[in-house]
Amino acid sequence: MKSIDTKTRFNKTVSLKNELDTFMQYIGLDAKMQELQILNIWKECVGSAIANYSTPIEIRKNKLLVRVENASWRHELSMKKEEIIEKLNLKLKKKIIKEIIFI
Repeated sequence: MKSIDTKTRFNKTVSLKNELDTFMQYIGLDAKMQELQILNIWKECVGSAIANYSTPIEIRKNKLLVRVENASWRHELSMKKEEIIEKLNLKLKKKIIKEIIFI
């Protein structure tokens, strides 16, 4: 866990965004915030047809777990896996997702 640098904090002006990001990381909420972001952008990245049959569940070590309604949709999504990863990371503006596991 990263410690908060009080010397930097008291001796110069720092951006609120950077301080909040550091604080979120310090208390362990940054990963949960990323999960919430993915829930919000999933439909936008995969389209409404696919979103109706799939739901992102959680992120574990840069792997996104997605619940899929049936085997035919699971196969369809596995064919589009790289494209979905690219769209999600582009939207998140970070390379967070490296793998998607469809369950």
